[in-house]
Amino acid sequence: MKITPQEIASQTFALRIKGFDREEVHGFLVSVAETLENEVLEKEQLKKELDLCKNQINRFENRELVLRDTLVSAQKFSKEIRSNAEKEGELVIKEAEIRAEEVVNQALQRQRELREEIRTLQFKRHEIEQDIINMLNSLKELIETYRREDKEFEKIQYMVSES
Repeated sequence: MKITPQEIASQTFALRIKGFDREEVHGFLVSVAETLENEVLEKEQLKKELDLCKNQINRFENRELVLRDTLVSAQKFSKEIRSNAEKEGELVIKEAEIRAEEVVNQALQRQRELREEIRTLQFKRHEIEQDIINMLNSLKELIETYRREDKEFEKIQYMVSES
C-alpha cells in the first residue's frame, strides 16, 4: 500500500487515555510528510534523469550500430574495390598479353612476307641478269656476225677491185 505525503500530513488518530501529544504527533507527521515528499520529488527527478540517460544511451547505441554498419559496409566496399581493381588489372594484363601476341604474330607474318618478297625479287633479278647475259651474248654474236660479214665483204671488194 502506497502512502502519499498528503495522506501522512492529514492523518488523524483517535484520542485515548494517556495518548500521545497531538501537536508532537502532528509535527512529526508533517516532518515525515515533508521528508517523504522530498524523497518522492527526488525520486521523480532521478526517474527523469534516468529516462534522459536511457534515451541518451539508446541514441549512443543506435549511433554505435550505425557506425558499425557503416564500418562493415566500408570494409565490404573496400574489399569489393580491391577485388575489382585486381580483376581489372588481370584483365588489362591479359589484354596486353593478347595484343602483344597479336603484334608478334603480325611481325612474324610480315617477316615471312618480306622473305618471300625478297626471294621473288632475287628470282626476278636472276631472270633479268640471265636476260641481259643472253641479250649481250646475242649482241656479241650479232657483232661477230657483222664483223665476219664485213671481212667477207672486204674480201669480195678486194677481189672485185683486183679483178
